[in-house]
Amino acid sequence: MFEGVHDRIPDVPAYLRRIGIAGVPEPTRENLDRLIYAHLTHVPYENLSYCIEKKCPDLTIPALFDKIVTRGRGGYCFELNGLFYALLLELGYDAYPVACRMWLGLGQLPVGHRASIVTIDGEKYFADVGTSGMAGLCAVPYRGESRYGVRIAVNGREREVRRVKDGEDAAVISYVDSYFDPVDFIPLNYYCAVGPAAADRPDPVVNLTTEDGACSIDGGVFKIHENGNTTERRIENGEMLRDILKRYFSIVLEE
Repeated sequence: MFEGVHDRIPDVPAYLRRIGIAGVPEPTRENLDRLIYAHLTHVPYENLSYCIEKKCPDLTIPALFDKIVTRGRGGYCFELNGLFYALLLELGYDAYPVACRMWLGLGQLPVGHRASIVTIDGEKYFADVGTSGMAGLCAVPYRGESRYGVRIAVNGREREVRRVKDGEDAAVISYVDSYFDPVDFIPLNYYCAVGPAAADRPDPVVNLTTEDGACSIDGGVFKIHENGNTTERRIENGEMLRDILKRYFSIVLEE
């Protein structure tokens, strides 16, 4: 019934072209960083499937490929990191999924996020393309330096992804470092998309990393973050929303 979550990507070169990567990169740390950054700058985070279209996202690989690659859409964490994990396997990376919880200044939330752990030359890295860059713009090593203001720390039984910025050092994601089968994200996906968690975010949320910053929609406001400056516009109606989605995120919603 759920076998499709383990399917192979039907067209790896097409997926790589979707994120602006030419050729098939070798499974190195440098290329992992390159893949993560390319994904963040080409595929937007968006919750439009369940927020506007009122659909529970399909997590099977064929459905994710059709949405993200063929139709040029984005997705949220279970979708983006689900397809990205399948890509990592196709490229020869030693990787496995982990279930995570987000820390958004709201106290402890239930597990409701997905990421990947990648091992390269005996070293582990946290890889995440489903948080609009919140978890960093590259792979975060278990040992060593903070990268792009993000580091990994151990807190009891969990590991934490911590943002180090403006004198603050705060956890944004935590997880138990153990394999979480892709099929087990299906009930979490349902809970987040059409269950009680969906009611907490009734408005569209869209974000795309750019070379100079980011473009985002949140709380009915469209923002452009560029070179440390932010401009914003309130989205007045559905027509304006669709125009912004098409112009800045290359998203065309189905009628």
